[in-house]
Amino acid sequence: MTASGDFLTCQRCGAAYAPEHRFCGACGAEVGLAAPPSSAAPAPPSRPTGVSSPDASEELNRLAGAPYDPSASTGIPRAEERDDALPYYIPPARVVLMTLLSAGLYIFYWMYVTWRHYREHTGDIAYPIFHALTLLVPVYNLFRLHAHMRVYQELMEARGVPTTLNPVRAVLMYFGVFLLGMVSLMLPVEAPITPAQQAAYAAINVGQATLVAWILWQAQGNLNRFWQHRLGTRLGWAPLSPGELALVALGFLLGWGMLAVILIDPTLIPAEPSTVSEPALTPSP
Repeated sequence: MTASGDFLTCQRCGAAYAPEHRFCGACGAEVGLAAPPSSAAPAPPSRPTGVSSPDASEELNRLAGAPYDPSASTGIPRAEERDDALPYYIPPARVVLMTLLSAGLYIFYWMYVTWRHYREHTGDIAYPIFHALTLLVPVYNLFRLHAHMRVYQELMEARGVPTTLNPVRAVLMYFGVFLLGMVSLMLPVEAPITPAQQAAYAAINVGQATLVAWILWQAQGNLNRFWQHRLGTRLGWAPLSPGELALVALGFLLGWGMLAVILIDPTLIPAEPSTVSEPALTPSP
């Protein structure tokens, strides 16, 4: 690892992390062993022969109710903690890939699963499914996205975990997705579609998916860092669920499938009926 000011740099992905951190918040690689000797915590005393380690779930419960202590996240995690790790880690690269494949529709699943993790961790009353469906409500979805980012930002700040979450920036970028959608509705739908219209549709689809992917990539990196530091153990990877894959497939068909029709064979799109009536033909004398 290389040092940069008060932070170190992960040799695997190049992301910055604090010297007391044990795992990289961007890629999940173990970095604590490479921290400078001055910042390393003393090794825990060896356990007497015949005495087993405490159950990992009890250790997680204890840490979940205690303030974040950087010294608790140093050293090598026990094998039990690796095996019983909570599956909260979602690789940012996977989030980006799923978002692009689904033409941005993946944000619904991301809002659901990360809100479910919040409910499981805090015990607060929360409804992940309804929380995700609020994205369908214009204007109100901006408030819910802001609240989602703000809650995690406050959790990280309260525990002293470095964060780059910015709820206002996320809302502004998602508002850009909404504006691009409005522009697509303003484009004339008539046959034949001109090359300029084809290029506009392609730019809008790619722009919307890219904006959503950036929002989720930046947020997921922060969430991974929070869970790793908050729980003090290596996180398990969140498995791919059937609902997640189904949503990605649906977004791929609705988003990129329609764009493919416009680019390949625009004649398949029905033309708007003409509002000007043609003059009636009268038989010639």
